[in-house]
Amino acid sequence: MRRFFTLLLAGLALTGIACPPAPTTNGQKKDDAPPDAVVPPPVSLEHLRPRIEGALEQARRRELTSDHGFWTVFHAILGTGLQKTMLKDMKTKEKVSAIDYICKGGKLTGLAFVPTEDGLDVEIRPDLQFKSQGHQDQFIAEMAQWGMPATRKFRVAGRDYTFHDFIQHSKMRASVTKAQELSWAVVIVAQYFKTDHKWTNSFGETITCEDIARYELDASIDEAACGGTHRLFGLTWAYHLHLNNGGMKEGVWSDIDKKIAEYKRIAKKHQNPDGSLSTEYFRGPGRDPNIEARISTTGHMVEWLALAMTDAELRAPWMQSAVSALSKQILDMGNDSIDGGALYHAAHGLHIYHSRIFGQPEPFLPLRPK
Repeated sequence: MRRFFTLLLAGLALTGIACPPAPTTNGQKKDDAPPDAVVPPPVSLEHLRPRIEGALEQARRRELTSDHGFWTVFHAILGTGLQKTMLKDMKTKEKVSAIDYICKGGKLTGLAFVPTEDGLDVEIRPDLQFKSQGHQDQFIAEMAQWGMPATRKFRVAGRDYTFHDFIQHSKMRASVTKAQELSWAVVIVAQYFKTDHKWTNSFGETITCEDIARYELDASIDEAACGGTHRLFGLTWAYHLHLNNGGMKEGVWSDIDKKIAEYKRIAKKHQNPDGSLSTEYFRGPGRDPNIEARISTTGHMVEWLALAMTDAELRAPWMQSAVSALSKQILDMGNDSIDGGALYHAAHGLHIYHSRIFGQPEPFLPLRPK
């Protein structure tokens, strides 16, 4: 999905740009580094660690309030975690857990949970772009990526539901014949029902997790949301769960493994001399001078690569350079306004990288490939 829309928010603004090829450069912050500047990798991982942690702290301490849209708030949870993301309730002026606020029925522009025959759906409002959920199952999958338990309670319209109600609706709606965007559904089904799951959906179709994986694998990477990084992330997440649960590298899973290897190679091929990854994603080389654009593209790609790479690949100089460049760009933004998708997908990627390299217990990961 190729969209462009700019949303300015009051206070310490976190705007919501939902995956354009690259944010606009007009009137926005640029860095001073020449395009051919070469930034060497850190001397060691221990030198890289404080830069990553500084960038994560920079993301975490940005003020998030109940005046921000739902889209921004749940992306903030993706970027800084279920346990640590705090939100200022503008009615009480108190800071509360962002996920608790949502679960207890707190009000956010663009937030609407809709009871269905199969459970709960999350409303997508085209007239509230970048305030409401932007993609099918996006909120559910992003919470799942931090290990949201299926038993977590949600208060909706005066009634108690659980996260399982969202999961069940996602599964029952999923179809490979209805032109759906299943990059997030594949995460949900694989995580909560396993990759060998088979069921009859609400359309009366017999479907399997492998069917969803094949559907996503056969779809375009370059034309997908955020340069295809979400599609690759969903496939990789499901693939790792498949292996982690004793599945074999055969059929669609073997094909996914090949796709992962192909796009790792492309990401490295188009890396910029300063360590950032292409602002054209996987389509070709590109280095937009706008820092926000580079945080968005490098951040989304690092998020996927940090999940997809083996332990040895994560330590490769080119990957260390990408993580270092991304962390520096976040730090260089200071308190300047930045879109939520750019910042929080980048932060999620840095969390995954930090967790795998330094052995921290968060975020939830389906597998640590050796």
